[in-house]
Amino acid sequence: MAMASNVRFFGSARIYYRGRNVFLGNHLNAAGVAKALCSTSTGINNTNNISSEGSPDAPGLVTWKSSKAEQILVEKSEKDMPIEMPNPYEREKVCCILCKYNINLNFKNVRLLSQFVSPYTGKLYGRNITRLCRRQQEELEQQIRKSIAAGYMAAKMKSLDFLKDPKLFDPSNPVRPHNY
Repeated sequence: MAMASNVRFFGSARIYYRGRNVFLGNHLNAAGVAKALCSTSTGINNTNNISSEGSPDAPGLVTWKSSKAEQILVEKSEKDMPIEMPNPYEREKVCCILCKYNINLNFKNVRLLSQFVSPYTGKLYGRNITRLCRRQQEELEQQIRKSIAAGYMAAKMKSLDFLKDPKLFDPSNPVRPHNY
């Protein structure tokens, strides 16, 4: 399939060149080919930019001299480069409340630990509700277990003294939905 398309292309190129009186012989006819292509594509006989002398690196190849129009285009494209700016779609870095205020958890600070316990079930809120980082959530669980084992916190329910404390987070608005 690919072979047939290549043959068709070369065949059509040969017919095109014969119709333009350009023969594909050697590299010296390259300027003639370029001249024919320039005159037919634009309708203007502009062959000032083409030379068949070749470059010192590869003799016999057609080289193109840059024109003023090309230089202007290059200058415009350099000026038209994107400017450096921060990504407007990047999410802002969210820091957990304990890291933000550099709060150290202690098993004796029952008032702070009880903020992360549900008043209805007595269970610890998950990370999706408390919005704590993983390290602080693990530390919180460890300190609550230690506080319950030492007898500072109630095991099943939240103490009534701390029910009216201000909330550090909104339990009804989790980051992602939960199962219950």
